[in-house]
Amino acid sequence: MKKKLAFAFAISALIAVPAASQNQPDARAVLQAATAAMGSANMNSFQVTGTGYVGAVGQNFAPDRDWPHFDMKSYTRTVDLNSGSSREEMVVVQGGNVQQGGGGTPIVGEQTRVQLVSGNVAWNMNGTNVVPQPALGELRQLEVMLSPYGFLKYAAANNPMAVTRNEYGERVTVVSFVALGKYRVNGTINSKNQVQRVQTWIANPVVGDQYYENVYTLYRTINGVQVPGRWHQHQDFDDGGTPNPSGGDHAFSLDAVTDFKVNVPNAALTVPDAARNAAMPAVVVNSTRLGDGLWLIGGGTHNSIAIEFRDHVAVIEGPLNEARSLAVIGEVGRVIPNKPIRFLINTHHHWDHLGGIRTFVHEGATLITHENNKAYYQEVLRPRPWVLAPDRYSLFPPEEWSEGYVFETVREKYVLADDTRTVELYNVQGLQHAAGMLIAYFPKEKIVVNADLYTPPAAGAPMPTPNLSARIFYNNIQRLKLDVAQHVPIHGNPGPAAQFSQIITAAAAR
Repeated sequence: MKKKLAFAFAISALIAVPAASQNQPDARAVLQAATAAMGSANMNSFQVTGTGYVGAVGQNFAPDRDWPHFDMKSYTRTVDLNSGSSREEMVVVQGGNVQQGGGGTPIVGEQTRVQLVSGNVAWNMNGTNVVPQPALGELRQLEVMLSPYGFLKYAAANNPMAVTRNEYGERVTVVSFVALGKYRVNGTINSKNQVQRVQTWIANPVVGDQYYENVYTLYRTINGVQVPGRWHQHQDFDDGGTPNPSGGDHAFSLDAVTDFKVNVPNAALTVPDAARNAAMPAVVVNSTRLGDGLWLIGGGTHNSIAIEFRDHVAVIEGPLNEARSLAVIGEVGRVIPNKPIRFLINTHHHWDHLGGIRTFVHEGATLITHENNKAYYQEVLRPRPWVLAPDRYSLFPPEEWSEGYVFETVREKYVLADDTRTVELYNVQGLQHAAGMLIAYFPKEKIVVNADLYTPPAAGAPMPTPNLSARIFYNNIQRLKLDVAQHVPIHGNPGPAAQFSQIITAAAAR
């Protein structure tokens, strides 16, 4: 009963607005004053242009580092407040700041990103091609409301409430409303009637109810409107402890606003049919036999590897989210029946490879990961209510997570073995992509499994130019003297080791 009450309290705390009292300000009056002061009373749309950086959220070099930052050579965002549409265009380059956080996938040359939403329909543009993004419609719709002018408009239309508090040396007013029926959005309005902070929480398969905050500073007047000179976004928290288990938080920063326009023509977007009719992709799993008791579980963007031992199973990688991992667990039970999953081997801490560890630990698996990840993973596995998208782990938390029983850690080498097979795990030295990256080697089959380091090219495709991670991976194979016949990637299809050697040798000769 206590757990049920705690969960119910967490839900009300996250989405409910404050109860009215005689000591609280009139939220609508506060919003009207801010709208007048910021000059947005007659604003139907706006366009902001500038430069800054964008972060690769969930892709930091180590858990205690910030998200990698890539420079935006140019940035333009056009928002139509009436239709709830947004077109965001940026040209991104590697830049110097990426090394502050490390990690991420290096950008070669310039990368153009065009991201759009209208209502709850989201899509990207790749040149003239429409790329539907059905999973991002709600978030991009929410981001329109998190802009300073979107907040003022949508808060006024959604039963706002307000409280006051002291913040940064002055008395501020926090106006709160519930967006899209489930997101509590709080906007802080300062003594100059400027929106200086808008915060909410979004669902995330790794951290649960993930903090999401935009900070607006350095206001100045452009075309009659008060415009922040800096638009800065945090996603998740920098815990700030010693040691710090989680350092990622700086996700986006428009550091230099160069232009701002009001009521721009054609701001409302027309939704292409390809985006409107796109459905959420189904979770698909299929299995490919790699050897006796060894299976590649594919069917999506990320693979898992099932390894049969005499009385149990080990799985390499629980990626993406609970839905994917439950499907993988079901498929493992089909191809290797009547044996429990005793171990989950996690290659590295990036969120797309981390999203299923809670599912596997809930299933009863012990997590094998590099020792540098343990403090962070203990926080990921901490039982607490997840309000926006509860998973099995949050609803039915296991008892032993905090006592250390769910972890086996690796420094440089770890061996899983019984009388039927041996699997060797190694730390890849010298990577810039992720610290504590593990690869798995099967001596009998001469197979090596890697994540993010090398994906064999498709049949008939041209030989790729290896990036730095691939070259470092190759050097580690030589250092460890591994006799490899086949590469099995977490992304993509297996390929022969001879082809990888040819790719590396050809690149070295150029």
